[in-house]
Amino acid sequence: MTTITPLLYFSSFISSLYYIYSGSLRSSKISHWLFISAIMSQLILLLTGIVDFTIKNIEISLFVTSAILSIFAYIFIRKNIKNLYCFFVSPVGFILTVPLIMINSQETGVSYSNKILITHVLLNILSHTTLLISSIFSLMFIYQHKNFKDKKVKKISRLPSLSLIEKINFNLIITSFPIMTIGLTLGFLLSKNQIGSYWFGTVSAISIFSWLIYFSLIQLKITFNLSGFKLSLISLFGFGSIIGGYIVMYFLSLPSHTFLQ
Repeated sequence: MTTITPLLYFSSFISSLYYIYSGSLRSSKISHWLFISAIMSQLILLLTGIVDFTIKNIEISLFVTSAILSIFAYIFIRKNIKNLYCFFVSPVGFILTVPLIMINSQETGVSYSNKILITHVLLNILSHTTLLISSIFSLMFIYQHKNFKDKKVKKISRLPSLSLIEKINFNLIITSFPIMTIGLTLGFLLSKNQIGSYWFGTVSAISIFSWLIYFSLIQLKITFNLSGFKLSLISLFGFGSIIGGYIVMYFLSLPSHTFLQ
């Protein structure tokens, strides 16, 4: 039953995406109710004990956190961005609820016994989630940029201005970057603690490559005042390198954290 929640969040995002493209208010309403249904499913799972929130592991903590954030977003964010709130919040709910369905049993999740490991994992999830939202803003900037070029007034009016999208996007990137940096550093400290030396493997290679992309992006923006369009493209490339790296690792069965005991 835990699979229902991430599916509802993902469906809410797709429906809101279609609203942005078509302007269909019906799609916006569907997205809204799918989002509400996702929150209700989480509350039911928690209140009935199907998801035991007393178990101390990362997966359940993220599940509970996503419910709290979604309720907060519905109460405080929805009134400010109206029909667009599901477009930004639903992907976060999806990311935070997926880990629970990827473990065989709630007791087999990542426990809180290793503080460095827990901090490392949580920071990585937080930075990747922030970069996911940044990628969504990047796609929105490119779409809105195209609307301006094609002079599609109706579509332009449904979205924020290009300058606002660019500002929020860059703020998300510079917020995520130090979190990513600390998470990456803790990963190497964890390997040192586990095997007595710093470990380099698939995950570390993906992390370092994506870190370099975002580091370069920030420097280019500050030094050369990179345009919003180019910033969006590089941002998408950076997040794509993270997703692509993990996909390659999965299909080629490459080792990830082989140093963990």
